[in-house]
Amino acid sequence: MRFILAFLLFFPLSLAATEPNGITAASYLLVERDSFQIIAGKDYHRKLAPASTTKVMTTLVAIEKLEGNETIVPGNEVSKIPRSKMNLVPGNNYKSVDLMKGAMVESANDAAYTLAKYIGGTEEGFAAMMNQRARELGAVNTNFRNASGLPVDGQYTTCYDLALIFKEALLSNRFMELVSTRYFLFQDNYRRVQYKNHNRLLFCFEPAIGGKTGYTRASRHCYVGAFEKDDKVYILTLLGSRNLWGDSVQILKTLYDRVPTNEELRLAKACSANLTSYRGKKEAKPVIKKKAKKTKKAKKVPKTG
Repeated sequence: MRFILAFLLFFPLSLAATEPNGITAASYLLVERDSFQIIAGKDYHRKLAPASTTKVMTTLVAIEKLEGNETIVPGNEVSKIPRSKMNLVPGNNYKSVDLMKGAMVESANDAAYTLAKYIGGTEEGFAAMMNQRARELGAVNTNFRNASGLPVDGQYTTCYDLALIFKEALLSNRFMELVSTRYFLFQDNYRRVQYKNHNRLLFCFEPAIGGKTGYTRASRHCYVGAFEKDDKVYILTLLGSRNLWGDSVQILKTLYDRVPTNEELRLAKACSANLTSYRGKKEAKPVIKKKAKKTKKAKKVPKTG
């Protein structure tokens, strides 16, 4: 009895954070897109840190403001932005559509920042545009402070608001193309690299249309994604999860008889492909071995000690 009381004293949060069905997310929501009928959910109006799901709104605003063929040149400050990133080179030229792909596929913070600076003049100015767009969509419990989702005080959303934002984004053909992209081949004057989408369900679950992941230590795992069934589209959002893919498939069991196994999810884990030189390396000159001169054999000296 004393052992049980001691366990509850030291580990109360871990017990309270997990529901009977095993879901660890602090908040989640599963809705039908068109009617917005709620299929399943928990605390979906709770304000929580959005992490990189923020980039859904960043990309939506970018799509609405840009054609995709604009040339954008990042400033020196882009080098100091934390990962995940594309390692954009200050002063180099990049197409806006490539930065959108980088933000959605690789979840590149430097790509999101560069788009924000180009469109809004400053990241703060762009965040104001994001918040205005959120209000227009009815996402009244959302406040953005940056374009990447990196931790900052006063930045939050809810699963309900995130689903509203994602619903609007799905109306864009360009967003649909971006969010469903499995691999993105990026190249500039210095390198060539193929990025793989962080959304594991895109690789192992056929009904998956696309989605956006997010993670920071403060926010834990976050996710928003869309799925098809019987000619209908469903949107799933999670915030504050300690087991993102386990939580996701557990909730998706509400709709589907067959969901990905742990092994399938493990094999679908995101990683970038090999980084290769884009400039091309100089070919090494062949080494010609010179014939060694014949010398008299030295007498063997016995080893000592």
